[in-house]
Amino acid sequence: MDTVRNLFDNPIVRTFLGLHNFIILASSTIITGIMSYFLHRYRYRNTHLVYAEVIAVLTLAFYLFGTISPAFKNYKGYLLPLNLLLSYLWLTGLIFSSQDYAGHRCYYNSPPPIAGPNPNSFVNRSSHCRLKHAAQAFWIIGFTYLFLNAILEALMWANSRRRRSLDNEHVAKTQPMTTTTASGTANNGVTTV
Repeated sequence: MDTVRNLFDNPIVRTFLGLHNFIILASSTIITGIMSYFLHRYRYRNTHLVYAEVIAVLTLAFYLFGTISPAFKNYKGYLLPLNLLLSYLWLTGLIFSSQDYAGHRCYYNSPPPIAGPNPNSFVNRSSHCRLKHAAQAFWIIGFTYLFLNAILEALMWANSRRRRSLDNEHVAKTQPMTTTTASGTANNGVTTV
């Protein structure tokens, strides 16, 4: 039992949590860059593209702080609600990117390629698909680490609550029982005659 209690207070677990947070920060930075490029370069902006940009920017903003939070000794998994919320939002972004970019659909979805001088040729067809597939890969990486973070933070938070309740029980057992006498003074279990 003490091994499990001490596992989540271990600096190695906090290091893994900080590493996961950094990978999430890097994934959101890359997705923000790719989506910003698409939004800046093309007038075509569908809801999937805007959703991806908004979620990546929000994640980037939150994880600038979240990357350093496990370094604090008193951190007990307080980013659990944020990890749960963002993991669902990233799962939605992953589904949207898979719908838009998987297979040969990347040629025609958000943003579609620009027609060159010849109407049958497309300019930068392959480079756009590479960027879209890169964004899809980083959606997968970000979601995976957000989900792992949610599990790790849930265990860390539950461990801290269990430890706090055990410490409160220990304090209650070690304190002497106090009673008051008729004169109103405290009596620590000693009877006076």
